[in-house]
Amino acid sequence: MSRQIADGFQAPTLSELEARVRGLETQVAHLTELVKTLSGQNRESR
Repeated sequence: MSRQIADGFQAPTLSELEARVRGLETQVAHLTELVKTLSGQNRESR
């Protein structure tokens, strides 16, 4: 069974990897902004 899975695996293309990296960078940027926002709200509520 694992051999069948390995035989069907295709490594992603360079453009697919670049698109995934861009998506991850965007997610990190959004999460960073969210943390900054929440951290600021936390300080104000003290």
